[in-house]
Amino acid sequence: MPCLEKLQIDNCKLSCLPASLASTKRHTLRELYLYELTNMTHVENIPSVVKLDVFDCPELKKISGLSMMQKIRIVRGPKLEVLEGVAALDSLVLEDTTMDTLPDYLRAVNPRYLELYCNKKLHESSSSPGSSEWNKISHIRKRSIN
Repeated sequence: MPCLEKLQIDNCKLSCLPASLASTKRHTLRELYLYELTNMTHVENIPSVVKLDVFDCPELKKISGLSMMQKIRIVRGPKLEVLEGVAALDSLVLEDTTMDTLPDYLRAVNPRYLELYCNKKLHESSSSPGSSEWNKISHIRKRSIN
C-alpha cells in the first residue's frame, strides 16, 4: 500500500508496528491513529508521519524517529518515558487526569504549543514558576493547562 495516507489501528494486541511502515520508500503516510493498543511498547522510525494520535496505549514506552511529526496527542500513556527525534514538533496535547507529575520527556522536546489536561494538584504545581513541574515545561512558549 504505497499510497496509504492515514492509518488507524484500534483495539488489538500488536506490540509494535509492522516494519514496512518505516520503509524509506513510504512517503505518503501522514497521519497515524493508535487507539487502545494494550501491548504496544514503541512507535519508531516512521519519518513521513506529521500527525500522531495515541489513545489508551498503557504499555507504550517510546516514541522516536518521527522527524516530520508536527502534531501529537497522547491520552493516558502512563509508561511513556521517551519522546525523541521529533524536531519538527509544533503542537503537543497531553491528557491524563491520573498523573501526579509531568513526564520527564517534556524537557527534551520543544513544541511551539503545549496543551495539558491534568488533575488540579498537577495543574497548580505546573503553573507555579520555580517548581520542578514548571521547570519541565517553562521552555515551551505557549501553554494551556486545564
